[in-house]
Amino acid sequence: MEFHDLDKINEIVDKIPYVKLTEKIKQKEVLAEGKVLISDLDGLETPLEFDIMIYPQYPLKNHESESIKFINKELIEYNHVMGDGSICIHTLHSPKLKSKLYSDFNSLRNWIKRYYINKDRDSHYEHIIINPEPFYDLYYSYQFTDLDFTFEKGNYGGVDLIQLNQTTYKEGEIKNYLIQKFHIYNGTSIKSKWGKFYSKIQAGSAGIFVFIKDTPAHNKRFAFSNWLDFREYFSDDFLKFLYDFKKQHEKEYPTAVFPIFIGYTTVENEIHWIASMCRIDDFPTIGVPVLKEGIKVKGKWKSELIDKKIKWGITRNSSYKYLFGRGIFCDQLTNSKILIIGVGALGSIVAKTLVKSGAKNIDLVDYDVKEPENVCRSEYYFSTGLTNKVEELMTHLTYESPFVNIRFLSDKDYFEYVIKIFHEDLESKKNFEDMLSEYDLIFDCSTDNDLMYILDNLNFDSELINLSITNHANDLICAFYPNIYRFVTNQFSNVLENDVEDLYNPTGCWSPTFKASYNDINTLAQFALKQINLLYREEKPKNNFVLTVKEESGINIKLTEY
Repeated sequence: MEFHDLDKINEIVDKIPYVKLTEKIKQKEVLAEGKVLISDLDGLETPLEFDIMIYPQYPLKNHESESIKFINKELIEYNHVMGDGSICIHTLHSPKLKSKLYSDFNSLRNWIKRYYINKDRDSHYEHIIINPEPFYDLYYSYQFTDLDFTFEKGNYGGVDLIQLNQTTYKEGEIKNYLIQKFHIYNGTSIKSKWGKFYSKIQAGSAGIFVFIKDTPAHNKRFAFSNWLDFREYFSDDFLKFLYDFKKQHEKEYPTAVFPIFIGYTTVENEIHWIASMCRIDDFPTIGVPVLKEGIKVKGKWKSELIDKKIKWGITRNSSYKYLFGRGIFCDQLTNSKILIIGVGALGSIVAKTLVKSGAKNIDLVDYDVKEPENVCRSEYYFSTGLTNKVEELMTHLTYESPFVNIRFLSDKDYFEYVIKIFHEDLESKKNFEDMLSEYDLIFDCSTDNDLMYILDNLNFDSELINLSITNHANDLICAFYPNIYRFVTNQFSNVLENDVEDLYNPTGCWSPTFKASYNDINTLAQFALKQINLLYREEKPKNNFVLTVKEESGINIKLTEY
């Protein structure tokens, strides 16, 4: 079956000035295949021939990859050439056959000029190419982060691992792990720089590591595929360590999976780890007798690598700069010690957004419990049932980021009860002020006017932001300490149109609450946090502002500063 008009493709290709068809493109099972010769380029002394393979999707992409391949296995040593000899090209979208063919061949021509003729090197780092595969029907992945330690070439020892979960991956299943600690053979232990939550979990699995420093790859791009490739990289001491480890444990745990992590430096002395999958009964070493002048030395043995294919697992550098590399709030927010008072609909959204934007230290306080009707418009799960809001939210936030340190104030009545009783007592007031001054930034999302009044009359060093929403989420008020109370109450009483009649009245004798969906609240919360981030990033004056939603001719949000 032909998926393309091959006569038309051959006609188009044959008219490209620097391209000559040396073998017409024909249908061969699923793919259409042929050969082309590229010549008449400045600096290209000898024409280059490429096998061409066209997939049925062409000119559309195959997932995220181009559905056309140009292959020349003799070019593997050059940049952006895959293991099968295919040139890595990326071109603009076009559903039209002719423009897409011209665009793809132009990308091939640009590759030849830049990497083959000029032998350019990219300024950004490209990881070596690993081909992970299932190990006894399971994929394995390992996430690592930065360390406050500098390895020396040849360091080796053990690794503590935390299993995150087992889930589906591609066509199979995967076990996901996190590297918690390294233990060098001389007794030094190094903790990975995760947050406190992941640092305190009891490790349930282990592995072995060796730091070789140099890149374990052919042509600096293709990871070694056979254990013999490491003969010049592994010391005799490490090989003996592997062999002794196998002898010590293979009877009791013969089928236990022990990954061997191999570390090397990339750019700016950054360490990357790759993981080879091994079972204890199948370690890649063998004991051989020591020879002296061709004669076995009695009782002397050494460990050597064997001729065996390496089964690679999956590793990911999940350090802070990579985990948040695609988007982060400014340092003034992410590096602050933050307190969030009130983690209902608005407060829980604020907390989650801060964590997803790189915040590292957040404390939570709220006296309330999560009820089923709270779930629809806040960051809580139905599946957890009735629970304290701060405890459930703390769990969710540690799942969002491995670098955030979350605490909740153990005295849940501290702000709701204690501070309201003793705020006029001078000694107690001083204690409240000292406690609040421990924070860099405080978000008051409690919608508690009494608490707002008290906080505004305290004298502390922290920056306090009050966030409030009117009924139906028509407006969001953001006020900065001091003089919060006067501004917010004036907005609600004299400026904004806040409907206090059409409230949500739940069953039973509960206080009515404002009506708004998760989408309503989240839209305003994200807008407000974006504005707050801008003010801190640009070091602009912290002016109070109000966001107002208008729906006359589509959704419009107006920001008014005061």
